[in-house]
Amino acid sequence: MRAHDMQKMLSRRALVFGGVQALAATTLLTRLYYLQFVHGDEFTTQAEGNRIKLQMLIPPRGVIADRYGVPMAMNQINYRLMLEGDNRKLARDNLRLLVPLMSLSDREVRQLTDAIKVRKVGIPIMVREHLNWEEVARIQFHMPELSAVTIDEGQWRHYPFSEHCSHLIGYVGKVSESEVDEDDPLMTLPDMKIGKNGIEALYETRIRGIAGTKQIEVNAVGSPIRELAKHDPKPGETLPMAIDSRLQEFSIERLGTESGSIVVMDVHNGEVLALVSMPAFDPNEFSKGIKSDYWKELNANIRVPLLNKAIAGQYPPGSTFKMVTALAGLKSGKFKPEHKIHCSGTFYLGNHPFTCWKPEGHGTLSMPEAIEQSCDVYFYTVGHEVGIEGLAAMAHDFGLGAKSGLGLRGEQSGIVPSPEWKLKARHEQWNPGETINSAIGQGDSLTTPMQLTIMLSRMVNGGKKILPKLLTTEPDKEMGMVEVDPAHLAVIIDGMTRVTNSPHGTAHGSAIKEEAYNFGGKTGTAQVKKLLVHGQNQNLLPWEFRHHAWFVGFAPISNPRIACTVMIEHGGGGASAAAPVARDVLRKALQCLEYAPGKEPPPPPATEKKA
Repeated sequence: MRAHDMQKMLSRRALVFGGVQALAATTLLTRLYYLQFVHGDEFTTQAEGNRIKLQMLIPPRGVIADRYGVPMAMNQINYRLMLEGDNRKLARDNLRLLVPLMSLSDREVRQLTDAIKVRKVGIPIMVREHLNWEEVARIQFHMPELSAVTIDEGQWRHYPFSEHCSHLIGYVGKVSESEVDEDDPLMTLPDMKIGKNGIEALYETRIRGIAGTKQIEVNAVGSPIRELAKHDPKPGETLPMAIDSRLQEFSIERLGTESGSIVVMDVHNGEVLALVSMPAFDPNEFSKGIKSDYWKELNANIRVPLLNKAIAGQYPPGSTFKMVTALAGLKSGKFKPEHKIHCSGTFYLGNHPFTCWKPEGHGTLSMPEAIEQSCDVYFYTVGHEVGIEGLAAMAHDFGLGAKSGLGLRGEQSGIVPSPEWKLKARHEQWNPGETINSAIGQGDSLTTPMQLTIMLSRMVNGGKKILPKLLTTEPDKEMGMVEVDPAHLAVIIDGMTRVTNSPHGTAHGSAIKEEAYNFGGKTGTAQVKKLLVHGQNQNLLPWEFRHHAWFVGFAPISNPRIACTVMIEHGGGGASAAAPVARDVLRKALQCLEYAPGKEPPPPPATEKKA
């Protein structure tokens, strides 16, 4: 090839190569301009994000206190072992080192390994919580080898009253998949806990608080170097309950080893002063993470400690319902307070006999006397004349057959039977004999201790349709007035006064002679199993076959302020089992209103100590 042709070819190649270089340089400069000037701020922020990690801080839950500020749910320091998982290989290496240090089980290792795989950026993994000092010291000693591990000072929910308020206060637990709210990042944190039951769940949004944030500088592998900034979380509200912890404790002590419930309420504003359900459970075990053995033990207990008997236990009201029957009779105009009915011991509906609890009969009684002596025949007669529609309407007016409006999870509405209810529930027609049973609170009638407390409150406060409330800061819940003649309510109060203060009263043995603490009420015995032998000794029966024992009481008689319901499961008789407990609780309730915390009320006379 000639020199001229060679030179010409090289010139072309140099031109092409130079053009490629120029194009590449132009592209690089254009890209540099794009990155540096057009999106410079954006990429600077991303680079900063790789250096700075933002952590969300769980806010302290608000304190739940009694009416005098005594904490009933509070927070305590919880030392937690956390694993930073942004660098998954480093997290897995650190996990292997933690296995012998913390004696991690195979199950724990599998769960943590899975958590590393699905962990979201910036969210640490909790290895273990509630570390003791020995465990903290051990981890601190090995910290140079554990670059992805930190010990965090968190909080755990502590319940100082333990079992004594578990059904009322509730407990907290980890957020379940169904409870996760993707719009609330706080709910996605693996160690976040929320209210699962009781007041903890009812007022969750108020107790939860507002999350804080913390900016941490990290190195190339994602390990923390130093804290750059911190915005403290805002604690949740402190909730002032209407509960008096002194009365709550006393009521539980007085109930003793019995299975049952006690509800105490202010009849005028609906404040719930005590709400007891026993046996119960330890909410601290749930807060820490309940162990399977304890869970099995609770579920196997025939006295059902997980059930809040005050609002979810449904029982036949027994003779406590007779006051509703009496008011229905008075409202119908077919009966007057002085109306006399003779009890021979048996009431006949056609050829079918309905016996009185007193086989020989009570003789001739007026309405207040029938309440005083709890005569079945008297109320069989009234119920038969009034009819089931009249009984059901009056029961609904006084709060039976409906939830109380407290909002606590698991509350039941009970049953006020009627032809409409039976047709819908069982697809059967109403039998006239069912009206007779309903008149004395048996048959299909079911109620909760809270409902009977509402019923009694409305009877002694003049007919105000008061509803219960849990917080002192809540407005009173009134729904108008019951359409009832005040003179009729006076007859009921007269009858209940006789129950405890007349020699013939079914609870005369539990009377308090001091006028300031004098109380009235009504006994009730709810049949669980039909007895083959009339008057059979309840103590000879297996526990689960014995009658339920009721007492609803109010105090003081001169100016009713407090209503109390005592229900003892399979307690035998209302007069012997429930009335003495109600007597002591009513006295204590009045004393708690009179004496501030720290002042010791006088003890009851020796003749009125626990029966």
